[in-house]
Order: sequence, then structure tokens, then C-alpha cells
Amino acid sequence: MALLNWKTSLHNKSQSLLSSWVGTTPCNWVEINCDHSGSVTHLNLSSYGLRGTLHNLNFQSFPNLLSLNLSYNSLFGIINSNISHLSKLSLLDLSANQFTGRIPSEIGKLTRLHVIDLSGNRMTNLIPQDLGALSSLSKLDFSSNNLMGVIPASLGNLSNLTTLYLHTNQLSGSIPQELGMLSSLTGLELTTNNLTGVIPASLGNLSKLTTLYLSENQLCGSIPQELGMLSSLIDLDLSRNNLTGVIPASLGNLSNLTTLYLYTNQISGSIPQELGMLSSLTNLELAINNLTGVIPASLGNLSKLTTLYLFENQLSGSIPQELGMLSSLTDLELSTNNLTGVIPASLGNLSNLTTLYLHTNQLSGSIPQELGMLSSLTGLEIRNAKFSD
Repeated sequence: MALLNWKTSLHNKSQSLLSSWVGTTPCNWVEINCDHSGSVTHLNLSSYGLRGTLHNLNFQSFPNLLSLNLSYNSLFGIINSNISHLSKLSLLDLSANQFTGRIPSEIGKLTRLHVIDLSGNRMTNLIPQDLGALSSLSKLDFSSNNLMGVIPASLGNLSNLTTLYLHTNQLSGSIPQELGMLSSLTGLELTTNNLTGVIPASLGNLSKLTTLYLSENQLCGSIPQELGMLSSLIDLDLSRNNLTGVIPASLGNLSNLTTLYLYTNQISGSIPQELGMLSSLTNLELAINNLTGVIPASLGNLSKLTTLYLFENQLSGSIPQELGMLSSLTDLELSTNNLTGVIPASLGNLSNLTTLYLHTNQLSGSIPQELGMLSSLTGLEIRNAKFSD
């Protein structure tokens, strides 16, 4: 019996956790489901504390298996290529284990797969281009591994894919423009890799996308104005790259956007006043760039904004008094710019403000007594200015 053979190969404590696995009728065993003919269809041992390998699990013995979930255990070793015998498999979840080696290209033969999750392991080598044949796939999660090489352009064939998570690996090369064909995609996360090249304009076609995370890579070039077509987008994070050029005014069209992170790049030009149309925005972080020009008064329209980080740029002009309308604001950091003029008394209206950093500018005049009304304030820095007594 295939399951008993596998059980005896596991560490002793793991075998005791499967104490119900005795006899010859696995349909009565814990976490196993069978069809009417007595064939195993579901094997779910998530979070069982199992330790061992898959080497003694004979996949050929499970021709009718629909779901295999061994997530959150301490399984190690390689994933055998004979996993391709699970021809009816719909769900494969081996996440949060210690698997090593390559992702078997033979998984590309499992054409009924809807979900494949290998995240949180120690998988190495390339993402097989054969996975582009999994036309029924809705979720692909290979995040938090040690995968290298390029993102296969063949993934653009996965027309039913809703989530593509490849973040926290060592992937290199450019983002394939073919990903712009994933018309069902809602989440694309490629954060924390070694990706280079430009952000493909084709990503603007992903009309259902709600999260686009490309931070902590080495992406260059300018932000495509086509991203302004992502009408469903809620979170946009392009921070910690080498992006240049200006912030596209088209981003002002993203009416559902709650977070816009563009910090730690080399973006230049002025802050588009169109960002003041982002009525759902809670976090706007444009710090550590080369932005010039004035802070748009239109940012005062962002009534849900809690965080505004514009520090370490080359912004000039005065602080708009309209920022005093940001009643939800908790963090306001405008330090290390070229701001001039006085501190607006209207900032005293920001009753939820905990940090106000205006230091390293060229502000003048007197410090408004209205700042004394900021009862929630825990951090205030206004040094390196030209204040009068």
C-alpha cells in the first residue's frame, strides 16, 4: 500500500501523528477522502508536523487524486518528476516546507491544475517554461524560494491566472511583455528579485489587477503612462528600483488606489497635481527621488491620507496650507528639500498627526503656535531652518 510505505519512510514522530493509518482501507484514515469506488481523491495533511521526504510516495498509485496539500510541514528533499502521474490533480500545495532542487518541468503535464503553490521552500534553478501549458491554472505561487533565471514568457499563455506570485527569489532578466496578456490577473507580485529592464507598457492591459508589486529590483526607465489604465488597482509599489523620468499624470485616474509607493528611485520632474484626484489614497510615499517643483495644493483633497512622505527630494516653494485639510494624516515628512516660506498655521488642524518632520529646508518666519494643538504628536523636527523668535 503506497500510503503505508510512505508513512514508514517518515521520521518516527511523524509516523505517530498518522497513527490512524492502519489496515488496508485508507478511505477511513484521517485527512483522506475517496470516491465511491474507493480510490483516493484528496490527501490533506497541512500543518501536521510531518518530517521526511516524498521519495517513497508512489504517485502512480493515485490516478484519481484531485488535491494534494502537504503545506506547513517539515518535508525536505526533491519533488520527484513522476508527480506527472497525478493526471487529474487540481490542487498542488507543498508550500512552507524545506523542499530543494528544481521545479519539475513535468508538472507542465498536469493540465487540470487550478492551483500550484510551492512558496516558502528552498527550490532552486529555473522556472520551467513548460508551465505555460497549464491553461486551467488560476493561482501560481513560487514566492520565497531561491529560484533564478528569467520569468518564462510562456506564462503569458495562462489566460485563467488570477494570482502570480514570484516575489522573494533571485530571478533576473526583464519582465516579459507577455504578462500583459493575463487578462484575468488580479495580483502580480515580483518584489525582491534581481529584475532589470523597463516596466512593460503591456501591463496596462491588466484591467482586473488590484495589486502590482515590483519593488526591490533593478528596474530602470520611466513609469509607463499605461499604468493609468489599471482601473481596478488598489496597491501600486514600484519602490526601491532605478526608475527615472517623471511620475505620469495618468496615475491620477486610479480612483481605487489606496497605496502609491514610488520611493527610493531616481524619478524627476514635479509631482502631478492629478494625484489629488486619488480620493481613496491612504499612503503616498515619493521620498528619496529627484523631484522638483512645488508640492501641489491638490494633495489637500486626499481626505483618507494617513502617510505623506516627500522627504529627500529637491522640492521648492512653500508648504501648501491645504495640507491642513488632511484630517486623517498621522505621518507628514517633508524634510531634506528646498522648501521656503512659513509653516502654515493650518497644520495645527491635523489632530491625528504623530510625526511632523520639516527639518533641513529653508523655512522662515515663526513657528505657529497652532502646532501646540497637535496633542497626538510624538515626533517633531524643524531644525536647520531660518526661524525668527
